[in-house]
Amino acid sequence: MRYLLKTIFLGLVVGTLARGEAAESGCDDLERSRCVGVADEKVASDGLLLDYDFGRGSLPDTNGRIKDLSPSGINAVIRPTAATPSPAKRTGWLEHRVLQGDGRGGWVSRPAKIQAVRHPTAKMTMPFGLVRMDNGELALQCSAEGKPTRPVIAFSRDDGDTWTSFVEIPGANGRPMLLTYHGGGKLSFVAGRRFFSHDYGRTWTDSVVHPQTRQGRPFHLEGNAWVDFNEAGKARAILELGWHYAPGKKHPRDDASVVFRRSVDGGRLWIDELSPPQWKFTMRHAGKSWLRGVSEGAIVRAANGDLVAALRSDMPPVFFDGPHDDSLEGTAISISKDDGKTWSKMNILFYAGRHHANLQRLPNNDLVCTVVVRGDFDGLKRAGDRRGCDALISRDNGQTWNIDRRYELDAWRYDRGDGYWVDGKCGHIAAVALRDGSVISAYGHYLKGAAVLIKWHPDARPATPVKRDVERLKRFASSAILGQVARPKVDYQVKRDSLVLTGQAWIQIPLDKRLAALDKNGTIELVFKPKQQGGMPILVACAAYGVEGFRIAYDQRNDISSSNQVLYSDQRVTLDRLEYSIQVNAQSDPRPFTTDLQQIAYVMNSGHGVFYRDGRRFSKQTETGDGGSLFHYTVKKGGAKDKLFISIGALVRNAEVSGAVQGDLHAIRIYDRPLTVGELRRNRLATD
Repeated sequence: MRYLLKTIFLGLVVGTLARGEAAESGCDDLERSRCVGVADEKVASDGLLLDYDFGRGSLPDTNGRIKDLSPSGINAVIRPTAATPSPAKRTGWLEHRVLQGDGRGGWVSRPAKIQAVRHPTAKMTMPFGLVRMDNGELALQCSAEGKPTRPVIAFSRDDGDTWTSFVEIPGANGRPMLLTYHGGGKLSFVAGRRFFSHDYGRTWTDSVVHPQTRQGRPFHLEGNAWVDFNEAGKARAILELGWHYAPGKKHPRDDASVVFRRSVDGGRLWIDELSPPQWKFTMRHAGKSWLRGVSEGAIVRAANGDLVAALRSDMPPVFFDGPHDDSLEGTAISISKDDGKTWSKMNILFYAGRHHANLQRLPNNDLVCTVVVRGDFDGLKRAGDRRGCDALISRDNGQTWNIDRRYELDAWRYDRGDGYWVDGKCGHIAAVALRDGSVISAYGHYLKGAAVLIKWHPDARPATPVKRDVERLKRFASSAILGQVARPKVDYQVKRDSLVLTGQAWIQIPLDKRLAALDKNGTIELVFKPKQQGGMPILVACAAYGVEGFRIAYDQRNDISSSNQVLYSDQRVTLDRLEYSIQVNAQSDPRPFTTDLQQIAYVMNSGHGVFYRDGRRFSKQTETGDGGSLFHYTVKKGGAKDKLFISIGALVRNAEVSGAVQGDLHAIRIYDRPLTVGELRRNRLATD
């Protein structure tokens, strides 16, 4: 009976629409039988490169494999949108070695300890604050990354040997900045508002607005504050550095600005604002002089009374022409000898790759600057793919720093594998000086999803001469999501005839040479029941380093009843240059977005793309540019065919996932030729 009803239905459709749509698809009367097809519950097979039908055997198996029902055998894997860290384990300190340059080009190894701490349910745990309190405890503040990201805090009574469980701070959301100890049990940090505790961090019921600058600019924070204490051990003054971009300026080509300010009432009101001209500098590139600035800041008072600031210097313009992100920023030192009224010209310690500075004063009055290593550079020259955490010492109140005797606190290698070498995979810093002259330096290790703590002493013995062999460092080959399999009932759901995407999973299809060759002719078909979710949910994408590549997506940022782009496919060379696009208007017939079960097909014929829904061409779709392409465009522009893949249900670029789609996915098919209207309808009926 089911077969008979389908045959009758198809006959009615063909009788009603065959004349007009056969002409539209380029079929004459002699071809019409081929265009229409036969209602035999089988999809069109000519040119079929890939066929995932979740009602007929393609649902993920226990290894996450999605079976291709076509003769090509291009099986896929379902991946999570975010890496799932292994269960958190409390190991305490483990034996570790810190390397230090010997000032003559060699290295010595010093004993140290290391441990990783992680909130048990967070996607990642990133350190932002570490302070020593007058009750003998250390307080470690981190962000428990997730939806939402939450500030959490833990305590240690034995200099970090053991830690309490992380506790969330009620009413606070986002990443916590500048955990500061005021003395007498009082702490503060900023996460949108400034929060206060008056009982050594156990409760946080007091908060005030975090004010902008006098000019109404944001006062973004990251680094550490300095507190001047009175004779009673209470805060007499708090000094902070905040940053912003002036109106109309943005990262990375414009200069950022840092503002110094002071509070004498415990962090509620702020005075003495200053953004010194010395915190700007220029660099030449491509015949042009570029104004550079600084962002983020750590501050410490040296033993001689000078204020020393470690500032995150802007990206050198030499990197604008290649792969770049904020990993390519550096660290500069500036000193004030008059309590912050004027500041010295900056001494740039690192031009690129090392930043997120933290400044501490040791009991012997040496200064220690901890930085994260997101890129390994010698000046402006890339030295390798090392990542991790470093430290420098100044023995003259910040005037000079022991760069040739730099400490490598933790070191590992990271290779993205697709040419995007700037992906840092670590970030954020916290540090504290202990009474015995040792230091705990913490940094965020993205691939471990943890805050890594290193306990070290600048003069730890024995100091053993060693050969520094970067090649033997632990190597992380790619983003963790590309090595993990999504979890059923957690990242996605399954029904008898569909794969339910919840926004937590996507499908990775290897870019088989037959798929990579698809250029000006082909068909991509999805049978899907989408959810309306806002944003720009991605149906199909293929991107490479520096190439936006091919994508099919919904655009739900605006009113989908009136937008001129509700469904689209495009290719872009860069984000700001549109090369080829097909846009479906909200007023099209049929409507470009509904939450019904439907077939969305993108048919490319001689370089011209057309969208269909259930075999009906959208009436209002516009073509921008001349000569579109399918996946071959990305291959040609991006190279490295063996590193590329197709993603279904999300955009995956730079090893990061965005635009994850939600809905019930019934089938995915890809052909090496343009299907006719009749064939699209035949496939739609067969999927039912």
